[in-house]
Amino acid sequence: MNTASQGALDITVFPAGAVIPGTQEFDGVDKGLIDIGTTCTMYWVDKFGTVMNLFTYQIAGLSPAEMFIWSMVQGTPMMQELIDKGGYNVQCIGGIITVPEIFLSTGTPLKSLADLRGKKIRTAGDDGVCFTRMGVSVVFLPSAEIIDNMLKGIIDAFQMSSPAMDYSYHTYEAVKYIYLGPVRQPCEWLPILINKKTWASLPDSLKVLLTEMGKGASWNYYARMSQKDLVAVEAFRAKGVTVGPIPKDIENELVSQAEKLYAEYCAKDPAYKKVYDSIKNFQTTYRATWPRM
Repeated sequence: MNTASQGALDITVFPAGAVIPGTQEFDGVDKGLIDIGTTCTMYWVDKFGTVMNLFTYQIAGLSPAEMFIWSMVQGTPMMQELIDKGGYNVQCIGGIITVPEIFLSTGTPLKSLADLRGKKIRTAGDDGVCFTRMGVSVVFLPSAEIIDNMLKGIIDAFQMSSPAMDYSYHTYEAVKYIYLGPVRQPCEWLPILINKKTWASLPDSLKVLLTEMGKGASWNYYARMSQKDLVAVEAFRAKGVTVGPIPKDIENELVSQAEKLYAEYCAKDPAYKKVYDSIKNFQTTYRATWPRM
């Protein structure tokens, strides 16, 4: 960015927690402690309610490409409307799209839904609600504590991230089976946020540069992580981990529970229903126009 702007933009990147506590990037941008940042919208439920979960991803929801397009055309304006209504000093100028996550990593094989019931699983969010309704005991742990808890038998399985990300945490030390399937979390969209006063101070040329380079950075990241995932899956197998698709009845039950959960949220919150209906209408229209092979 510094090079592209010929020095007009001097951006220093800090890791999570270096300037403000991790997961509180929205607050940091709002208060002007940082000018620009990215984060997960699910961390904002304390301010906006469960509607913010939808801007991150949906179970059996939009694919990465669909999510990127919907977010750019419909999602971001809806989210910005909620931000503005809340009086926050935050402007969203785009977002980063991520790869699908592993459905579940386990220590024992899963052949059907019956094998899942009674298990203790690390997950969170809508997944956690749905898995609980599927007869699972759900707990949440920081990523750094997953391996130790798996090895001690405190948890039986976990959801964390994509194959490459999980491999970087050496999860192969604690799992024997990895079940893949994009339905649980088809992707994740992470908004690029900028302080409104900072945004207003920039000339139009730099606003365009930030916005368009953000789109490019999103797809560069997606391409890089997709390739890393292909390598990671084979690396897991080389470590003796069995990698395969999640049993269909488990996948179908998760989708069924998610549909019921989303219907409950829609009935309680008009803002949630507005965003959810937008997503489902886009998904239906897009896939009717371009049916999957």
